[in-house]
Amino acid sequence: MSYQVLARKWRPQSFREVVGQAHVTETLANAIRSGRVAHAYIFSGVRGVGKTTTARILAKALNCVQGPTPEPCNVCDACREITAGSSLDVLEIDAASNRGIDQIRELREMVRYAPARGRSKVVILDEAHQLTEEASNALLKTLEEPPPGVVFILATTQPEDLADTIRSRAQHFHFRPLAFAEIDAELARIAEQESLQLEPAARAVLARAAQGSLRDALSLLEQAVAYCGREIHDRQVRELLGVVSEEVLHELVEAVAAQSAQRALALVHRLIREGQNLQHFCREAIRHIRNLLVARVAGADSELIAAPAEERPALAAAASKFSEEDLTRLFQILLTTDDDLRRKPDPQLHLELGLLRMVNAARLAPLEEVLAELGGTARPVEVPRVSSGAAGSAPSVRSDPVGARPVPRAAAPGFYSAAAAPAREATTVAPPTPDVPREEPPRRPATTPVAAPPPSLVTRAAGVLSGLEEAQVAAIKAAMQQQRFLASLVEHVSRWELEGSEMRLYFPTERRALAEMLQARDTMERLRTITSSVLGQPLRVCVRLDAASAARSGRENSLTTAQLRARFEQDPIVQAMLERFGGRIAEVRPGPPDPSRGKDEE
Repeated sequence: MSYQVLARKWRPQSFREVVGQAHVTETLANAIRSGRVAHAYIFSGVRGVGKTTTARILAKALNCVQGPTPEPCNVCDACREITAGSSLDVLEIDAASNRGIDQIRELREMVRYAPARGRSKVVILDEAHQLTEEASNALLKTLEEPPPGVVFILATTQPEDLADTIRSRAQHFHFRPLAFAEIDAELARIAEQESLQLEPAARAVLARAAQGSLRDALSLLEQAVAYCGREIHDRQVRELLGVVSEEVLHELVEAVAAQSAQRALALVHRLIREGQNLQHFCREAIRHIRNLLVARVAGADSELIAAPAEERPALAAAASKFSEEDLTRLFQILLTTDDDLRRKPDPQLHLELGLLRMVNAARLAPLEEVLAELGGTARPVEVPRVSSGAAGSAPSVRSDPVGARPVPRAAAPGFYSAAAAPAREATTVAPPTPDVPREEPPRRPATTPVAAPPPSLVTRAAGVLSGLEEAQVAAIKAAMQQQRFLASLVEHVSRWELEGSEMRLYFPTERRALAEMLQARDTMERLRTITSSVLGQPLRVCVRLDAASAARSGRENSLTTAQLRARFEQDPIVQAMLERFGGRIAEVRPGPPDPSRGKDEE
């Protein structure tokens, strides 16, 4: 006898042997037991999940000598003929090549005759969605009122392409793609029966590559046996299928967690040297990040993870380095990168850009926090990261790891005060009305050291000084130049006061959002450290609102559009939004005056 491939050799011969389709097989078995077999069925689903196999088993169940029975014997002449594909009572027609009206007319003539051996004549139309419109219409009458003992089974991968009139005349069963665990278990069983030494890691690669199709998994196993022999190892299977190793994916995750752009780019060049398909690597990375996300949400033992038990501890360890938001963001970046690789030229460039976006994703704040900054309704978040080359007089800022959340503010209402002593003070402030951002001088780049400006540059028009010299305020601002975010906030201080060991910074009432940003615990601590260092004494720093500045808001209603645009372009919140999302200000329009707010709105 000629050699049979594994997919044919291990084809199920009874309903119990069909893997992963119990909702279909149990329904059909119950229909046979109760004598309620329909005259037409539609079996839909992806390739290799058992549609045609189940149709043949149903034909055997109806024509078995011991039947009709849900358990065909597979030894009688009728069962053996159907298994061999030589039964005169079972017609398998490929609708892709027999799709015209003439073939359907011939079929209608054939089904008029009684079965040759069995009780029923079964017609299996494979890829039934390929039928032409005329052929579908010619089949309608036969489907609605078939001759006695005739059962039609339409197998298709695209049921939505079938005519509605056909679908309404048949019972529809959807065959689902098989889960990773189901394919993995079936491969293990067949490998044991075939006396194959199949490594669990290699089996997992085959199960994932099958993408829910057991027939594809068996075909890949057949290919692996031809390449590797009786002992099949993970490395050999990956070489055969062109699949990157799990170690490479773990290296990618480590590079992202360490925010190492150099390691990420080196990984791309390594893949190119090894001749790997970059888009296939990107899709493997998508699968890996998805597994990390599921491990983070549902635990590493979840059955939703398409990975063998040996890989799950490593997945749990890698997932612990990220938050759910981080993994979701990385997942979205990889999806965009995969689309770029598919649609655009130069895949190396787009993969490198995608990995760099993943490395830099830790520097992005969630959208909810960005919106909270604009509205001043939630805790402030530091917008830009401070460069590593900070001046010696400025305190260093730690780089938050991926997934770190901003430190929550104190629960007490009011403004937060940072002090040298552990005690904290809070002052309740009435909610003010916001105003149009004031004009401010352009900010200097954060990476360029800036010397202290002369005292003449710090004028009393920019703020009122009490207990401080202009040179002292200038020195404080100079010490903050390496910390762009802190320096941009301090630029909006309308009044400085120093009384004993307490320094008070007043913001205009329309700058309440900026004042709340400054009162974040880590930001206030850096401000206290800088001011204490410049003035040479431990200080308590308080942030308050300057109610006297509200009187000036009415004078800003007469600003021209150009002035409004200039002020919006210099506003730190607007600049932060533009930097994060790569946007631009398209138009600035003064709104109608609001007597309750006393300002122009964009």
